[in-house]
Amino acid sequence: MITITAILNAIEAHAERAIVPELRLIKKEVEKLRPSLYPDDQEHADALLLKLDRLLSDQVVLTDDIVVEQAFRPAVQAA
Repeated sequence: MITITAILNAIEAHAERAIVPELRLIKKEVEKLRPSLYPDDQEHADALLLKLDRLLSDQVVLTDDIVVEQAFRPAVQAA
């Protein structure tokens, strides 16, 4: 039988390679699952949600930096 801990660990491992839309979906699913968990598993889910937030913000910031860099590249080349 698979435990909730194993499921949350598998979700965490998968999230490391996920893109933003997938991370958002994973986060929604964990948020829906959380209320039905025992307190220890809820803490694990809370930690996973924090990690998902960090992964989301890392990808969004990275994307914003690339967009800004590309936006200024033509101006630099013209100068």
